[in-house]
Amino acid sequence: MRWVLQWLIGALLLGAAQPAVAEDDTQAWAAVIASGTVRGDLFLWLEGQARAIDDVGGGSQLVLRPAIGARIGRDAHAVVGYAYVRTDPETGRTTKEHRIWQQLQFAALRTKAGAPLVISRTRLEQRMIEGRDDTGWRLRQFVRLQVPIARKGAVQAVAFTEGFFNLNSTQWGARDGVDQWRTFVGVGLPVAKRMRLEPGYLNQRVFRRGEDRTNHVLSATLFVGL
Repeated sequence: MRWVLQWLIGALLLGAAQPAVAEDDTQAWAAVIASGTVRGDLFLWLEGQARAIDDVGGGSQLVLRPAIGARIGRDAHAVVGYAYVRTDPETGRTTKEHRIWQQLQFAALRTKAGAPLVISRTRLEQRMIEGRDDTGWRLRQFVRLQVPIARKGAVQAVAFTEGFFNLNSTQWGARDGVDQWRTFVGVGLPVAKRMRLEPGYLNQRVFRRGEDRTNHVLSATLFVGL
């Protein structure tokens, strides 16, 4: 357990350890994730995100991500879904992206009380841009640490790190290798029955052919149980 926590903390500090980049941006992301049982081990996953980009308001991005999943073990599930991503930058053209994605998630470590402490999520995406013929394949590896800090575990300190890795290059700009890295620190708060809010700071580093880009994001996600 100790080496896993050390690795996670090191990954969370990776962004701070990187040298300064020439371009950065301030953004705000708001998301709602709702999930509920359909029948037996099958469940529905509905996610929507609105992002204010280009110094919070110069541009915008919308993400809609519905999916169907199946529980395959204690705190473990497999999911297949679709995502629609519309990006309206302050300068440049609007893009519309369609993704098919598959995901496997499980609890890697637990607290002494049995609650998930470290969660691992692996996601594979097939990315298609309207007006372009080729498909980009991307692997995302996510590790989350959630530590109970108050109210008998209802309030949690939350941190996660997620690496994005392109598996091929495309004509529309993706290149194989590391695409971006996200690091988040925040807190999980119960706000109502079957509802939890997770506000915090997210650092997104985007690796590009020229100068890299760092986005400083005020992030808030509302989780809703259906």
